Amino acid sequence: MKLNIDTNRLISRGLSANQFVLLALLYNKEFDKIKKLYGIEEAIKVRNTLTDTKYILSKNNVKFKETIISNSNVGKMLGIRSDKINFWEFYNVYPIRHGNRVLRAGNPDSQLAIKHEKKYLLKIKLKKDHDKAVKAIEAFVAKQRLVGKLQYLPAMETVLNNALWEQWEGFIQTVGDEGADWNTTTI
Repeated sequence: MKLNIDTNRLISRGLSANQFVLLALLYNKEFDKIKKLYGIEEAIKVRNTLTDTKYILSKNNVKFKETIISNSNVGKMLGIRSDKINFWEFYNVYPIRHGNRVLRAGNPDSQLAIKHEKKYLLKIKLKKDHDKAVKAIEAFVAKQRLVGKLQYLPAMETVLNNALWEQWEGFIQTVGDEGADWNTTTI
């Protein structure tokens, strides 16, 4: 398990690095790693320093493996989203290529796809924003397909760098509208 420790976040939450690591390991139920890193006695000492915080819900007198944490507070502290934003809902709407132009990665395990996912998740924090972004990109791609202008789709890198889905939100309602004159619509 890899952890990134933001010291500013620790300071603002009043946590030590030991407390942060212990909470992360508890969150992931990594009891063997806790034992190797801290030993039982030290882990209990660190846990007990957290029992009067919003992160640990159980008292000092419970067995270590029965420690109850606040998943929402610890998850938030770790920067884990609880609303399950699925980047691939967004990414898979966009064509991989048009003609000989590559617009996005085809393999979800590629370095480019992973880079794109990180960029997206830095900009999209809430599920409702994600849902709106998916609808906007679907609408824009559908509109471009209808008017035969897929060759003008920007590369995904450009879409992500400029959060273009925000500009495309206007297409959400118009793509499904009957009687829309797509031949006169300009971008």
